Amino acid sequence: MVAAAPTHAAAPKHKPAARPHPAAPAPAAQGAEVQGAEVQGVPAGPQIEQVTVTVQQVRSNMQRTPIAVTAISGTALDQSNITQPSDLNGLVPSLSIAKTAGFETNVTIRGVGSQTPENALVAQSGVALYTDGVFIANTISLDQTLFDVDQVEVLRGPQGALYGQSSTGGALVINTRQPELGRFHGMLEGSGGNYGMARGRAIVNIPMGRHFAIRASFQQYDHSDYAHSTYGFGLDGAQTTAGKITALWRPVENFSAALTAQWYGATNTGAEQKNILDATPGARRVAQDYPSRFNLHTQLYHLNLNWRLPWATLTSVTAYQHLNNFLRMSSSRYNYDALGYYDNDAAWQTTMHTYTEELSLHSAGHGPLSWTGGVFLLGQRSSQFVAEFEGTTPPGPLSFIVPSDIMTNPPSNLSYGNKTTVSRFTVAPYVQFTYNITPKLHLTGGARYNYDHFAHYDGNFSAFGSSSLGNSFRTSEPTWKAELDYDLSHDNMLYFDVATGYKPGGVNGNPDSKVVGLNFQPERNTTFELGSKNMFFNQNLRLNFAAFFSKYHNMQYVENDPYPYAYGIANIPNTEMWGLESEATWLTLGGRLRFDGNLTLEDGRVDSNYRAIDTITQKTVYATNAACAYGGQYYNPACWAAVEAAASNINGNTPPQMPHVQGSISAAYTWDVPYGKLLTRIQYIYRGPLQSRIYNNPLYDHTPAYNLWNFYASYKPDHTHWLFAVTCSNLGNFAGVNSRYTDPYGTGQTVEQYVPPRQIFGTLSYSF
Repeated sequence: MVAAAPTHAAAPKHKPAARPHPAAPAPAAQGAEVQGAEVQGVPAGPQIEQVTVTVQQVRSNMQRTPIAVTAISGTALDQSNITQPSDLNGLVPSLSIAKTAGFETNVTIRGVGSQTPENALVAQSGVALYTDGVFIANTISLDQTLFDVDQVEVLRGPQGALYGQSSTGGALVINTRQPELGRFHGMLEGSGGNYGMARGRAIVNIPMGRHFAIRASFQQYDHSDYAHSTYGFGLDGAQTTAGKITALWRPVENFSAALTAQWYGATNTGAEQKNILDATPGARRVAQDYPSRFNLHTQLYHLNLNWRLPWATLTSVTAYQHLNNFLRMSSSRYNYDALGYYDNDAAWQTTMHTYTEELSLHSAGHGPLSWTGGVFLLGQRSSQFVAEFEGTTPPGPLSFIVPSDIMTNPPSNLSYGNKTTVSRFTVAPYVQFTYNITPKLHLTGGARYNYDHFAHYDGNFSAFGSSSLGNSFRTSEPTWKAELDYDLSHDNMLYFDVATGYKPGGVNGNPDSKVVGLNFQPERNTTFELGSKNMFFNQNLRLNFAAFFSKYHNMQYVENDPYPYAYGIANIPNTEMWGLESEATWLTLGGRLRFDGNLTLEDGRVDSNYRAIDTITQKTVYATNAACAYGGQYYNPACWAAVEAAASNINGNTPPQMPHVQGSISAAYTWDVPYGKLLTRIQYIYRGPLQSRIYNNPLYDHTPAYNLWNFYASYKPDHTHWLFAVTCSNLGNFAGVNSRYTDPYGTGQTVEQYVPPRQIFGTLSYSF
């Protein structure tokens, strides 16, 4: 995979660095960097660039870091038209990102992620998300467009110590561009293309004296609807605004403080979710009769402090996050005339307030021993309000109005109402060390203690009655890692790693349940990894490999209950996953021609006898079993027993969101043309078929493979500040299925969600 984008001219060569012990501490306010790369990614040299990553909370050369990690520069994101995390599919080994429910993003690495859609309030992602050192404590933020990115780093496998919180699968680290002292510069950029695509960017870096600088950036990104309903409204349209201001103060050489304020707002039409029953011709035409909306507004404020002492470096990251998400959608993803009933979520409001603090100390690296120690603290209060309407008679114009007294006087067609509040407190001290046994042999070990406490109040109300439940739940789990690596040479390394990851358990709001518990247990993942990182031919060929085997305990997933609307999160005892990952970069023809590629082969299976109740099974029993007639599902134990007896044994099933084969390859060439340089790049992406749920039902869970072609070309005139570019993503306009999703709630419909259609747009940018 590309660590930095191919660019227009040559950069100076870099001498191979010796293995750092330890790597130099990274200032908390600054993200990863690509050595030798200028603003806009111009130029790249005749040797493959040395990529600096911050995955161990210190800066280190990616090739000298014994972790399976992929780094993608912000320039490379633009060249591939990667505007949101789900666009990364096929570009990073073992990474699968699926849209679920039309408003959540499920990130899975090596088969480990989140199998609990529509439960963002009580469940955590299995892949930790960090932005500029801040842990983002919700999955809905993954719906944001990527903005002012310096580099994205994807860590594969559980991290054990430094990223222990919710990192059973790995971590996604986003580093944005930071202020520079003593240099005034900026950029203005405009893009336009089909589907009414319009994107404007403005960036300015303003130095104020020798010790202070401000970087301000702004983006407006809009496009018209990719899909349309036969009922006259559009879907998959975007109207987003993002802004960020960072102030950097460095009064002395060994101390810096960076204060950042970041905002994001989206007022979008709802995501297209095509019901598999919908026979409307064309992948981007649906017969949905209820228009969907998606509004997301987030704020992130954080203060990053870095104080370098003679013997260690002290860092502090203090943050406040606010999220407000409102959506309205058709839960049937179809229409009343075809189904004979309606199922619509008229209101789904989620708000979160999160405070985090991470304080860490990194040794200065004198001698053979280096270490990092710290503590992570989190406090969060979140709430959710849901109003879902169902009915079998034609809806009138007031059928989906949410009255102010809905909780005490619910309408007759209110099938599900919910008002939930959750408070969470987390504390996690950790330590990690590296000891140089010999100049070539290195031992790393680390541990983390994870304590989580949840207080949960759940109030359900509907036309059938109401119930409430207050409960609390706490977990305390240690995680650890042990790693041994050996330098065959300055450019070749072998490593073996064993690491564990942990994701908290929590509380279900289901007081009427017959099978699903009131609580669900934490996840734990233990992964064994053998890897190799290599540079050949005077650093013109980079080859990295990793083989892994994982023992995954208590996978969290959504299980239905024999009693209606009493579903919740349950745990699958044991699952195994294994695979082989490879990445390569080759630079030839004096640095003009560059190839990047990756390939993943992986598989897995449930390794325990376990019976799980699927929403498909539940609905079938309700419709066909005599004990469930006349509303028997609400009162008849024989109906509940029939649903439980129909549960399937999932032993041997393939884990969800785990394609057996996926990868990509790209080729870029820099041409000498009159008055400038021309860069052309072609890219092929393949994501293999996968199972969307643990049930492996061939009618509902099989998600087909897709392949995409992307093209990029840019022209940079000599001795100017201008850059002209043309981007075409999904060149063949293939309606690839990003995900299949069977709603575990409501009427349990199955839908397909697609990758974006062919997009062609031009970009004009001016740097100063």
